[in-house]
Amino acid sequence: MRGRQVLCPSCGTILEVPPGCCNCIVRCGQCRHRFRLPRRIAVTDDAVASWLTRESDAEELPDHVADESASVGEASEITGRTAVLPAVTEGIRLIKLEGPTALLEFPASQLRVPAFRCALPRCCLRCGTRVHLRAHVVIYTARLVGSVSLEAEHAAAKLSLSGEEAKNFTHQQLLERLPCVPNVPSPGDLPMPYWLCDMCSGADMISGQIHVNTETGTGWCRLLIRNLHRAEEFLAGVGSVGTSDYRDIQHHLATVAENPWDTLPLLVQHRVEGWFKLAAKERFIAYVPDRDRTRTEDGMSGLVVSTRRLLYHTPLQHKEMSVTHPLELQLSMIGIKGNLSIETPDWEVKHFTVDRDSANQLRRALAVAKFHANWR
Repeated sequence: MRGRQVLCPSCGTILEVPPGCCNCIVRCGQCRHRFRLPRRIAVTDDAVASWLTRESDAEELPDHVADESASVGEASEITGRTAVLPAVTEGIRLIKLEGPTALLEFPASQLRVPAFRCALPRCCLRCGTRVHLRAHVVIYTARLVGSVSLEAEHAAAKLSLSGEEAKNFTHQQLLERLPCVPNVPSPGDLPMPYWLCDMCSGADMISGQIHVNTETGTGWCRLLIRNLHRAEEFLAGVGSVGTSDYRDIQHHLATVAENPWDTLPLLVQHRVEGWFKLAAKERFIAYVPDRDRTRTEDGMSGLVVSTRRLLYHTPLQHKEMSVTHPLELQLSMIGIKGNLSIETPDWEVKHFTVDRDSANQLRRALAVAKFHANWR
């Protein structure tokens, strides 16, 4: 027999109550908040036995709580221990999967759960970097419109927070610092953060849609994410690993080859296009920035690896070599950065600064393109 459902007074999660349980101190399985169930009928021995926590989870309640529990007949048997009510699994489902886009739907009540609202990964929605981030807020409206394009219309409150301010925040601290979205029906007004780096535009990357009954508060939401990797991470964050929808996204990622060019910030793409043009039957594999320059100069210089060429570019130099030629590379790492020297049959670069991530990226790119590269 299924028990009744209650709403956690702290986080708003819908919780499952075993049959016959009432007037007991319980703990929310989502946020761990303790509260008393309303009095309905007596607690049976069978019910208590089925939903009490294990001895390892036992916690002593404050004296006034324990005394109050003891005054409720059979409920006195739970004194010194707290029942944990499991959250009701409310389905988030995949509505549409097309190209790099995933459209998800879920009950609007999920927006009352802080852990759900913080499930979007803390990395740039577009390029995936985890540095130089700014937290933005998903704006849920009656139709799917890009949240970034709507921010100007909601200027009544600041709907973003710099990564420097937020980098050490817990999820709860982050939600407390971000404002509610004005002129949006509850619970869509509650802040749900997503992240963009200082080099990426979030135009049309994420959109939210909400339909709720203003009297009952029930309804549904849709979330459109134009990056399948971020959609996959979001589903993992809300506990959907192993579901058919999660497997569908993974299968789509495995079968649809991702274009590395699309992972570059738009500004970097425009800059690289100024000195790199794809030839016939040529495919872009990677761009490696020169870390001797500031990050805001990415795209103005660096290395490009394609299936046919290796290109080295600065504002003053431009050099290329074919994939068929031998390549000598020497890497000396000191701390988080290192010096890379490159020698080809026709030209040489003695000083090119890389960090560990970009050095590993260059190794993989040269291997994928099948360069005759000799690392020393």
